[in-house]
Amino acid sequence: MSANEEKSKATSIFESRFMSIALMLCLLIMCAIFIVVINSIFGITIALNVLMYIGIGVGGGILFVVIILLIFSNRKGGISRNIILYSAALILILSLIISLILNFAFSGEQGSWAFINTSSIGLGMTTGLALTYLMLAMFRSKLVFREEKEDETKTDIEIEIGEKTEEMNEKE
Repeated sequence: MSANEEKSKATSIFESRFMSIALMLCLLIMCAIFIVVINSIFGITIALNVLMYIGIGVGGGILFVVIILLIFSNRKGGISRNIILYSAALILILSLIISLILNFAFSGEQGSWAFINTSSIGLGMTTGLALTYLMLAMFRSKLVFREEKEDETKTDIEIEIGEKTEEMNEKE
């Protein structure tokens, strides 16, 4: 591999991981803003109820991330990272659609609470995805960073094979 190819590969890996982490941080900020807005509009009791639903969603998001990373553990790390990112977007969109359907399906105050609770679960799931991915990335878990180690091992093996071939050629 030439130096330019290695440099472009390193840059794309950095950009991909950087964008993943930046998007996950945005999800965490969005969740915090949602709780603050609910607290300021409805009060602490309702905000705690919303926090409970977000907690339920966070648990589901954590399970989802761990399952996806374990399923795709034999493949490149970028595949599982992309699935997690696209799943976060899909969960946000689906929770918004379901929230709107429930808001209009029930009349009055029940529709509003159905909207808020469904949005809380969806936002909680995406926050769970974000928290889990960020924690695994911060502690450089093998589930997230295995691609680099595989490449290093492959390069070490290729170097050793090359050295052995050179030694054999010199002996002849």
